[in-house]
Amino acid sequence: MSLVSSPFKVAFIIANVLVSGLALGALKPISDNELGDVVAQSGGLFISDHIAPNELTGAPGDGSANFDFYRMGLDVKMDMNLNMAKFQLGCGGVNDLLTTSPACDIDIDYLSFMGINNEGDFPSLDGPDSTFDLIRPYIELAIKNDDSPTLREVVGLKIGGQKINGALSIGRDYTGVGKPTEGFVGPGLESNLTNQETGAACNPNATVGSGVVGCHSGINSVSGFLSLELSAAMRAKARLAGFINADLNTCFGRMNPSQYGCNPSTTPFLVEAGGTRMQQLHVAAARLEVDNIDLGCTIWNFLVCSPAQLVANAIVDEGYGQLIVDLKQVHYLLTPNTENFFISLQREKVAWPNYSKTTPPANIPFDICNPAYGQTTSRCGSAYSPTANTGWWLNAPGAKILNINPPNRLDVGNLSLGDVISLLGPEGRLLIETPKVDLPRVGNCHGSAMFC
Repeated sequence: MSLVSSPFKVAFIIANVLVSGLALGALKPISDNELGDVVAQSGGLFISDHIAPNELTGAPGDGSANFDFYRMGLDVKMDMNLNMAKFQLGCGGVNDLLTTSPACDIDIDYLSFMGINNEGDFPSLDGPDSTFDLIRPYIELAIKNDDSPTLREVVGLKIGGQKINGALSIGRDYTGVGKPTEGFVGPGLESNLTNQETGAACNPNATVGSGVVGCHSGINSVSGFLSLELSAAMRAKARLAGFINADLNTCFGRMNPSQYGCNPSTTPFLVEAGGTRMQQLHVAAARLEVDNIDLGCTIWNFLVCSPAQLVANAIVDEGYGQLIVDLKQVHYLLTPNTENFFISLQREKVAWPNYSKTTPPANIPFDICNPAYGQTTSRCGSAYSPTANTGWWLNAPGAKILNINPPNRLDVGNLSLGDVISLLGPEGRLLIETPKVDLPRVGNCHGSAMFC
């Protein structure tokens, strides 16, 4: 006989249990840890938490953690694959007073959330059959004056996950050069194509400058904090002091495979960038190898020029330069097992707590907080993420852009004598601005669709 058809039997069983409990003694409360030992209680589906103002290690002294933080989430893993033709947040508003352009805190054309390959250095070529993993998604509120019913207010809203694993594919590459791409527009071989997203002119033959940027669309602006691992192998040529030709090659980070004679390195090159409505990525102190210096020796000046050529080759062999990449050129961003990824909105500056409520782990390979690489920063000693500015904010520590390389040797033009001397110091004035690089968008659409 089923319990459903026997309500009297159910009532009898419940009464019997209560009587037995009273016979053994009064019911007693148990702790959360004891409750967690009960089958089906530990690891519940729903997660909630409260963090008091400045409670955690390394609270910033500017008051940006002086809030009560309330967290609500799920103890699940979400697998997703999605495409957005336009992703915009924070267009107009308070941050318009900080910058004249661009007009949005976050503005990205053709954004796809997809999987990452097994090596963790490129988006998955399985495209729409791959998954972007979001582990323990949650919503968090920053509350000001929480102990005052009349003054209590919500200062910020945060949406994130304990950890993500996947890749972001971004924008369009109008040249159609590189690995399997998507969103290609036009033949890609003619000069002065018009970029449909930005209206700029695309010159597929340019190696540096605005003609290169015009061939790309994607990240128009982003407000947030990025802790990036970069690797690059780039070849350039320049004229030193107006008459000396030289090849300038730079290699940094973990290149795979080896490019242009660069040896794959196990030491990562790590940079951190943060700000409101950023449009460029600036890499300072990139080491340069200076070789193939040509003083233009001829048979007529051989006796004087040849010794100078030998001295030049022996002395000037390396230096430093600076690299600027427009964010429109970045067509993929890797996030392998990245912790504390979130998007937030705040009316004043907020230092959001790390999901773990502890300082970042110090044993993650190729991470800036791993002391083995000697590049740790102040955030590595804090249980709070870098302070988010007003408006919308993206926090992406541990992201990667790997294996940057240009398909052609870059022509950086003339360098003055002062520029040449500056190469010998970490703040070298050689500026390689918006070089043509191979960071293609990877397709994430079914069939022949240009974008989903």
